[in-house]
Amino acid sequence: MTTAKMHRERVFETIWPLTETVNLPLSSLLEAPRRLTADVESPIDVPGFDNSSMDGYALAAATVEEMRGQPIPVRGRVAAGARGEVVQPGTAVEIMTGAPLPEGTDMVVKIEDTAPGSFGAETVTIDPGVEPAPGTFVRRRGSDVRTGQAVLSAGTMLTPAHLGVAAACGVNELPVLGLPRVLVVSTGDEIAAEAAAGINDANSVTLTAGLRRLGVDVDVAFVPDDPQQLLDRVSSSDAGLVISTGGISKGAHEVVKLAAGLDADSSMTFEPIAMQPGGPQGCGRLADHAWVALPGNPVSTLISFELFIRPALLGLAGHEAPREAAHHRLAHGFDEAPPAGKLQVRRARLTEAGLEFVGDSRSHLLHSYAEATHLVFVSPEEPGADDPYSAVGDRLMTWKIA
Repeated sequence: MTTAKMHRERVFETIWPLTETVNLPLSSLLEAPRRLTADVESPIDVPGFDNSSMDGYALAAATVEEMRGQPIPVRGRVAAGARGEVVQPGTAVEIMTGAPLPEGTDMVVKIEDTAPGSFGAETVTIDPGVEPAPGTFVRRRGSDVRTGQAVLSAGTMLTPAHLGVAAACGVNELPVLGLPRVLVVSTGDEIAAEAAAGINDANSVTLTAGLRRLGVDVDVAFVPDDPQQLLDRVSSSDAGLVISTGGISKGAHEVVKLAAGLDADSSMTFEPIAMQPGGPQGCGRLADHAWVALPGNPVSTLISFELFIRPALLGLAGHEAPREAAHHRLAHGFDEAPPAGKLQVRRARLTEAGLEFVGDSRSHLLHSYAEATHLVFVSPEEPGADDPYSAVGDRLMTWKIA
Protein backbone atom coordinates (compact mmCIF):
# COMPACT_ATOMS: atom_id res chain seq x y z
CA MET A 1 0.00 0.00 0.00
CA THR A 2 1.00 3.61 -0.48
CA THR A 3 2.49 5.09 2.68
CA ALA A 4 1.38 8.33 4.30
CA LYS A 5 4.74 9.86 3.39
CA MET A 6 4.28 8.94 -0.30
CA HIS A 7 0.75 10.32 -0.39
CA ARG A 8 1.90 13.53 1.26
CA GLU A 9 4.32 14.02 -1.64
CA ARG A 10 1.49 13.49 -4.16
CA VAL A 11 -0.69 16.06 -2.43
CA PHE A 12 2.23 18.48 -2.43
CA GLU A 13 2.64 17.95 -6.19
CA THR A 14 -1.05 18.76 -6.63
CA ILE A 15 -1.07 21.90 -4.50
CA TRP A 16 2.37 23.48 -4.96
CA PRO A 17 1.81 24.53 -8.62
CA LEU A 18 -1.12 26.63 -7.36
CA THR A 19 1.07 28.70 -5.06
CA GLU A 20 3.09 31.72 -6.12
CA THR A 21 4.96 34.59 -4.55
CA VAL A 22 2.83 37.59 -3.66
CA ASN A 23 3.83 40.80 -1.91
CA LEU A 24 1.47 41.37 1.00
CA PRO A 25 1.32 44.29 3.44
CA LEU A 26 2.17 43.50 7.03
CA SER A 27 -1.45 44.16 7.97
CA SER A 28 -2.45 41.10 5.92
CA LEU A 29 0.05 38.86 7.70
CA LEU A 30 -0.95 39.45 11.31
CA GLU A 31 -3.29 36.49 11.78
CA ALA A 32 -2.22 33.67 9.46
CA PRO A 33 1.25 32.09 9.24
CA ARG A 34 2.95 32.54 5.87
CA ARG A 35 6.27 31.38 4.46
CA LEU A 36 8.71 34.00 3.20
CA THR A 37 9.86 33.34 -0.37
CA ALA A 38 12.88 35.70 -0.57
CA ASP A 39 15.52 37.21 1.68
CA VAL A 40 14.70 40.63 3.09
CA GLU A 41 17.34 43.31 3.75
CA SER A 42 16.90 46.33 5.97
CA PRO A 43 16.96 49.68 4.13
CA ILE A 44 17.90 51.50 7.35
CA ASP A 45 19.87 51.25 10.58
CA VAL A 46 17.89 50.15 13.63
CA PRO A 47 17.95 52.11 15.86
CA GLY A 48 18.31 54.97 13.43
CA PHE A 49 20.15 57.13 15.97
CA ASP A 50 21.90 56.86 19.35
CA ASN A 51 19.17 56.97 21.99
CA SER A 52 18.62 56.58 25.70
CA SER A 53 17.64 53.26 27.22
CA MET A 54 16.63 54.93 30.50
CA ASP A 55 14.73 57.90 31.88
CA GLY A 56 17.41 60.13 33.35
CA TYR A 57 20.00 62.72 32.37
CA ALA A 58 22.17 62.87 29.28
CA LEU A 59 25.57 64.46 29.65
CA ALA A 60 29.23 63.96 28.79
CA ALA A 61 31.23 61.40 30.72
CA ALA A 62 33.81 64.14 31.26
CA THR A 63 31.17 66.19 33.08
CA VAL A 64 30.44 63.31 35.44
CA GLU A 65 34.18 63.01 36.17
CA GLU A 66 34.80 66.71 36.66
CA MET A 67 31.73 67.54 38.76
CA ARG A 68 31.53 64.64 41.18
CA GLY A 69 29.42 65.63 44.16
CA GLN A 70 28.60 69.02 42.66
CA PRO A 71 25.24 70.25 41.35
CA ILE A 72 25.15 70.17 37.54
CA PRO A 73 22.94 72.72 35.78
CA VAL A 74 20.05 71.15 33.85
CA ARG A 75 19.29 72.72 30.47
CA GLY A 76 15.97 71.48 29.15
CA ARG A 77 14.42 68.13 28.33
CA VAL A 78 14.49 65.69 25.38
CA ALA A 79 11.42 63.47 24.95
CA ALA A 80 11.10 60.47 22.65
CA GLY A 81 10.58 61.74 19.12
CA ALA A 82 12.21 65.11 19.83
CA ARG A 83 15.62 66.49 18.96
CA GLY A 84 17.51 68.26 21.72
CA GLU A 85 19.85 71.23 21.53
CA VAL A 86 23.61 70.89 21.87
CA VAL A 87 24.52 70.18 25.50
CA GLN A 88 27.42 72.30 26.72
CA PRO A 89 30.24 70.88 28.87
CA GLY A 90 29.41 71.00 32.57
CA THR A 91 25.65 70.76 31.97
CA ALA A 92 23.06 68.00 31.60
CA VAL A 93 19.68 67.57 29.96
CA GLU A 94 16.67 65.55 31.08
CA ILE A 95 16.11 62.65 28.67
CA MET A 96 13.34 60.09 28.31
CA THR A 97 13.68 56.47 27.21
CA GLY A 98 14.02 56.26 23.43
CA ALA A 99 14.88 59.92 22.96
CA PRO A 100 17.85 60.79 20.71
CA LEU A 101 21.10 61.47 22.51
CA PRO A 102 21.83 65.19 22.02
CA GLU A 103 25.11 66.44 20.59
CA GLY A 104 27.62 67.02 23.35
CA THR A 105 26.54 63.98 25.39
CA ASP A 106 27.82 60.42 25.35
CA MET A 107 26.16 58.73 28.34
CA VAL A 108 22.96 58.63 30.38
CA VAL A 109 22.60 58.56 34.15
CA LYS A 110 19.32 56.96 35.20
CA ILE A 111 17.15 59.14 37.40
CA GLU A 112 17.43 56.70 40.32
CA ASP A 113 21.17 57.52 40.54
CA THR A 114 20.63 61.27 40.98
CA ALA A 115 19.51 63.76 43.56
CA PRO A 116 16.80 64.91 43.92
CA GLY A 117 15.75 61.78 41.96
CA SER A 118 12.95 63.52 40.08
CA PHE A 119 12.60 65.70 37.02
CA GLY A 120 12.02 69.45 37.09
CA ALA A 121 14.94 70.59 39.24
CA GLU A 122 17.32 73.32 38.05
CA THR A 123 20.34 71.24 39.02
CA VAL A 124 21.10 67.56 39.44
CA THR A 125 23.76 65.82 41.53
CA ILE A 126 25.11 62.48 40.30
CA ASP A 127 25.56 59.70 42.86
CA PRO A 128 29.27 59.15 43.58
CA GLY A 129 29.09 55.49 42.57
CA VAL A 130 28.25 56.29 38.92
CA GLU A 131 31.20 55.58 36.61
CA PRO A 132 31.95 58.17 33.88
CA ALA A 133 31.79 55.68 30.99
CA PRO A 134 30.78 56.76 27.47
CA GLY A 135 27.94 54.58 26.14
CA THR A 136 26.32 53.92 29.50
CA PHE A 137 22.57 53.36 28.97
CA VAL A 138 22.92 54.35 25.33
CA ARG A 139 21.46 52.31 22.46
CA ARG A 140 23.89 52.88 19.62
CA ARG A 141 22.70 53.51 16.06
CA GLY A 142 22.57 50.21 14.17
CA SER A 143 23.12 48.12 17.31
CA ASP A 144 20.15 45.93 16.32
CA VAL A 145 20.27 46.07 12.52
CA ARG A 146 22.63 47.68 9.98
CA THR A 147 21.58 49.10 6.61
CA GLY A 148 21.75 46.31 4.01
CA GLN A 149 21.77 43.55 6.61
CA ALA A 150 19.67 40.48 5.78
CA VAL A 151 17.08 40.41 8.55
CA LEU A 152 14.73 37.70 7.24
CA SER A 153 15.64 34.60 5.25
CA ALA A 154 13.73 32.90 2.45
CA GLY A 155 11.82 29.91 3.79
CA THR A 156 11.13 31.48 7.17
CA MET A 157 7.68 30.80 8.61
CA LEU A 158 6.79 34.29 9.75
CA THR A 159 6.15 34.78 13.46
CA PRO A 160 5.01 37.97 15.24
CA ALA A 161 8.68 38.71 16.00
CA HIS A 162 9.60 38.48 12.30
CA LEU A 163 6.80 40.87 11.40
CA GLY A 164 8.00 43.21 14.13
CA VAL A 165 11.52 43.17 12.67
CA ALA A 166 10.15 44.08 9.25
CA ALA A 167 8.11 46.92 10.71
CA ALA A 168 11.07 48.26 12.70
CA CYS A 169 13.14 48.28 9.52
CA GLY A 170 10.51 50.23 7.62
CA VAL A 171 9.63 47.24 5.40
CA ASN A 172 5.88 47.54 4.86
CA GLU A 173 5.25 44.46 2.72
CA LEU A 174 6.83 41.03 2.41
CA PRO A 175 7.14 38.43 -0.38
CA VAL A 176 5.27 35.37 0.83
CA LEU A 177 3.77 32.18 -0.51
CA GLY A 178 0.39 33.06 -2.00
CA LEU A 179 -2.39 30.54 -1.49
CA PRO A 180 -5.12 29.42 -3.88
CA ARG A 181 -8.80 30.03 -3.30
CA VAL A 182 -10.35 26.75 -2.12
CA LEU A 183 -13.75 25.23 -2.75
CA VAL A 184 -14.69 22.81 0.05
CA VAL A 185 -17.25 20.27 -1.17
CA SER A 186 -19.14 18.04 1.25
CA THR A 187 -20.69 15.19 -0.71
CA GLY A 188 -23.52 12.79 -0.07
CA ASP A 189 -27.32 12.67 -0.06
CA GLU A 190 -27.18 12.33 3.71
CA ILE A 191 -25.89 15.89 4.18
CA ALA A 192 -27.03 17.64 1.00
CA ALA A 193 -30.73 16.84 1.17
CA GLU A 194 -33.13 19.18 2.95
CA ALA A 195 -34.15 16.32 5.22
CA ALA A 196 -30.62 15.09 5.82
CA ALA A 197 -31.41 11.86 7.65
CA GLY A 198 -30.49 13.50 10.93
CA ILE A 199 -26.83 13.92 9.91
CA ASN A 200 -25.21 17.29 10.47
CA ASP A 201 -22.15 18.08 8.38
CA ALA A 202 -19.02 18.78 10.44
CA ASN A 203 -16.45 18.42 7.67
CA SER A 204 -17.15 21.72 5.92
CA VAL A 205 -16.85 23.51 9.26
CA THR A 206 -13.57 21.90 10.37
CA LEU A 207 -11.95 22.32 6.94
CA THR A 208 -13.10 25.91 6.54
CA ALA A 209 -11.81 26.77 10.01
CA GLY A 210 -8.43 25.14 9.32
CA LEU A 211 -8.08 26.82 5.93
CA ARG A 212 -9.08 30.28 7.10
CA ARG A 213 -6.58 30.06 9.93
CA LEU A 214 -3.97 29.79 7.17
CA GLY A 215 -5.32 32.87 5.44
CA VAL A 216 -7.10 30.95 2.67
CA ASP A 217 -10.26 32.27 0.99
CA VAL A 218 -12.86 29.49 1.14
CA ASP A 219 -16.15 28.72 -0.60
CA VAL A 220 -18.35 25.83 0.55
CA ALA A 221 -20.69 23.62 -1.47
CA PHE A 222 -22.94 20.68 -0.59
CA VAL A 223 -23.50 18.17 -3.41
CA PRO A 224 -25.65 15.01 -3.31
CA ASP A 225 -24.62 11.65 -4.75
CA ASP A 226 -25.03 12.90 -8.32
CA PRO A 227 -21.72 12.86 -10.24
CA GLN A 228 -22.89 15.20 -13.00
CA GLN A 229 -24.15 17.71 -10.46
CA LEU A 230 -20.77 17.53 -8.74
CA LEU A 231 -18.94 18.19 -12.02
CA ASP A 232 -21.25 21.09 -12.87
CA ARG A 233 -20.86 22.70 -9.46
CA VAL A 234 -17.07 22.51 -9.50
CA SER A 235 -16.76 23.58 -13.15
CA SER A 236 -18.57 26.82 -12.33
CA SER A 237 -16.19 27.66 -9.48
CA ASP A 238 -13.28 30.09 -9.80
CA ALA A 239 -11.42 28.36 -6.96
CA GLY A 240 -7.93 27.12 -7.68
CA LEU A 241 -8.23 24.03 -5.50
CA VAL A 242 -11.09 21.70 -4.62
CA ILE A 243 -11.07 19.74 -1.38
CA SER A 244 -13.90 17.22 -1.21
CA THR A 245 -15.00 14.94 1.61
CA GLY A 246 -16.60 11.57 1.09
CA GLY A 247 -17.39 9.66 -2.09
CA ILE A 248 -14.05 7.86 -2.53
CA SER A 249 -14.40 4.55 -0.71
CA LYS A 250 -15.81 1.21 -1.88
CA GLY A 251 -19.55 1.85 -1.73
CA ALA A 252 -22.08 1.92 -4.56
CA HIS A 253 -22.56 5.72 -4.45
CA GLU A 254 -18.99 7.03 -4.33
CA VAL A 255 -19.78 10.28 -6.11
CA VAL A 256 -16.25 11.63 -6.55
CA LYS A 257 -15.08 8.36 -8.10
CA LEU A 258 -18.15 8.30 -10.34
CA ALA A 259 -17.54 11.89 -11.43
CA ALA A 260 -13.94 11.04 -12.33
CA GLY A 261 -15.27 8.28 -14.53
CA LEU A 262 -17.43 10.79 -16.44
CA ASP A 263 -14.60 13.27 -17.02
CA ALA A 264 -12.36 12.14 -19.87
CA ASP A 265 -9.67 14.60 -18.80
CA SER A 266 -9.57 13.49 -15.19
CA SER A 267 -6.19 12.52 -13.77
CA MET A 268 -7.51 11.57 -10.34
CA THR A 269 -5.78 8.76 -8.49
CA PHE A 270 -7.74 6.99 -5.79
CA GLU A 271 -5.82 4.70 -3.51
CA PRO A 272 -5.90 3.22 -0.05
CA ILE A 273 -2.93 4.33 2.00
CA ALA A 274 -1.34 2.54 4.93
CA MET A 275 -2.87 4.78 7.57
CA GLN A 276 -5.63 4.52 10.17
CA PRO A 277 -7.88 6.46 10.18
CA GLY A 278 -7.95 8.07 6.74
CA GLY A 279 -7.16 5.12 4.50
CA PRO A 280 -9.13 6.17 1.38
CA GLN A 281 -7.49 9.13 -0.37
CA GLY A 282 -7.45 10.73 -3.79
CA CYS A 283 -5.78 13.58 -5.63
CA GLY A 284 -5.15 14.88 -9.13
CA ARG A 285 -7.30 16.94 -11.50
CA LEU A 286 -11.04 16.71 -12.05
CA ALA A 287 -13.49 19.13 -13.70
CA ASP A 288 -10.48 21.21 -14.77
CA HIS A 289 -9.51 21.84 -11.15
CA ALA A 290 -6.71 20.63 -8.92
CA TRP A 291 -8.44 18.31 -6.49
CA VAL A 292 -7.68 16.61 -3.20
CA ALA A 293 -10.32 14.07 -2.16
CA LEU A 294 -10.56 13.21 1.53
CA PRO A 295 -12.55 10.46 3.27
CA GLY A 296 -15.90 11.44 4.74
CA ASN A 297 -15.64 10.40 8.37
CA PRO A 298 -14.94 13.58 10.38
CA VAL A 299 -11.79 12.43 12.18
CA SER A 300 -10.38 10.98 8.96
CA THR A 301 -11.07 14.31 7.25
CA LEU A 302 -9.38 16.37 9.94
CA ILE A 303 -6.34 14.11 10.27
CA SER A 304 -5.94 14.05 6.48
CA PHE A 305 -6.04 17.85 6.45
CA GLU A 306 -3.35 18.00 9.16
CA LEU A 307 -1.05 15.45 7.52
CA PHE A 308 -1.39 16.35 3.85
CA ILE A 309 -3.11 19.63 3.02
CA ARG A 310 -1.98 21.97 5.79
CA PRO A 311 1.73 21.19 5.26
CA ALA A 312 1.39 21.74 1.51
CA LEU A 313 -0.33 25.11 1.93
CA LEU A 314 2.36 26.15 4.40
CA GLY A 315 5.01 25.24 1.83
CA LEU A 316 6.78 22.85 4.19
CA ALA A 317 9.50 20.49 3.08
CA GLY A 318 8.98 16.78 3.62
CA HIS A 319 10.97 16.68 6.86
CA GLU A 320 9.19 19.67 8.42
CA ALA A 321 6.24 19.13 10.76
CA PRO A 322 3.35 21.61 10.50
CA ARG A 323 2.76 21.46 14.25
CA GLU A 324 5.05 21.49 17.27
CA ALA A 325 6.63 18.02 17.20
CA ALA A 326 8.09 16.02 20.07
CA HIS A 327 8.47 12.47 21.33
CA HIS A 328 6.58 11.31 24.44
CA ARG A 329 5.96 8.07 26.27
CA LEU A 330 2.56 6.53 26.86
CA ALA A 331 1.25 6.73 30.40
CA HIS A 332 -0.46 3.34 30.41
CA GLY A 333 0.53 1.47 27.27
CA PHE A 334 -1.70 0.60 24.32
CA ASP A 335 -5.40 0.11 24.89
CA GLU A 336 -5.75 -1.72 21.57
CA ALA A 337 -3.31 -3.43 19.23
CA PRO A 338 -2.05 -1.08 16.49
CA PRO A 339 -2.80 -2.33 12.95
CA ALA A 340 0.06 -4.23 11.34
CA GLY A 341 1.83 -2.34 8.59
CA LYS A 342 -0.13 0.89 8.97
CA LEU A 343 0.60 4.29 10.45
CA GLN A 344 -1.99 4.74 13.17
CA VAL A 345 -2.84 8.29 14.22
CA ARG A 346 -4.35 8.47 17.69
CA ARG A 347 -5.63 11.37 19.75
CA ALA A 348 -4.20 11.85 23.23
CA ARG A 349 -3.89 14.22 26.12
CA LEU A 350 -0.43 14.92 27.53
CA THR A 351 -0.34 14.56 31.34
CA GLU A 352 2.45 14.47 33.92
CA ALA A 353 2.43 10.69 33.60
CA GLY A 354 2.74 10.79 29.83
CA LEU A 355 0.34 10.46 26.91
CA GLU A 356 -3.16 9.22 27.68
CA PHE A 357 -5.27 8.23 24.70
CA VAL A 358 -8.59 10.03 24.29
CA GLY A 359 -11.21 7.82 22.70
CA ASP A 360 -10.17 4.99 20.42
CA SER A 361 -8.95 4.81 16.83
CA ARG A 362 -12.39 4.93 15.19
CA SER A 363 -12.82 7.66 12.61
CA HIS A 364 -16.19 9.12 13.68
CA LEU A 365 -15.18 10.11 17.24
CA LEU A 366 -14.75 13.83 16.64
CA HIS A 367 -15.56 14.74 20.23
CA SER A 368 -12.50 12.84 21.48
CA TYR A 369 -10.38 14.71 18.91
CA ALA A 370 -11.66 17.99 20.35
CA GLU A 371 -10.63 16.89 23.86
CA ALA A 372 -7.10 15.91 22.78
CA THR A 373 -3.95 17.99 23.02
CA HIS A 374 -1.75 15.89 20.72
CA LEU A 375 -1.86 13.67 17.67
CA VAL A 376 0.16 10.52 18.33
CA PHE A 377 1.82 8.60 15.50
CA VAL A 378 2.09 4.88 16.03
CA SER A 379 4.45 3.87 13.22
CA PRO A 380 4.46 0.58 11.32
CA GLU A 381 6.93 -2.05 12.46
CA GLU A 382 9.76 -0.68 10.28
CA PRO A 383 9.00 2.98 9.61
CA GLY A 384 12.34 3.83 7.98
CA ALA A 385 14.94 6.35 9.07
CA ASP A 386 13.43 9.25 7.11
CA ASP A 387 9.84 8.66 8.15
CA PRO A 388 8.60 11.94 9.72
CA TYR A 389 6.18 9.97 11.89
CA SER A 390 8.72 7.56 13.40
CA ALA A 391 8.88 6.49 17.02
CA VAL A 392 12.15 6.75 18.94
CA GLY A 393 12.61 3.81 21.26
CA ASP A 394 9.53 3.61 23.45
CA ARG A 395 8.67 7.24 22.77
CA LEU A 396 6.09 8.10 20.12
CA MET A 397 6.16 11.04 17.73
CA THR A 398 3.48 13.63 18.53
CA TRP A 399 2.18 16.87 17.08
CA LYS A 400 0.73 19.39 19.50
CA ILE A 401 -2.75 20.40 18.34
CA ALA A 402 -4.03 22.41 21.32
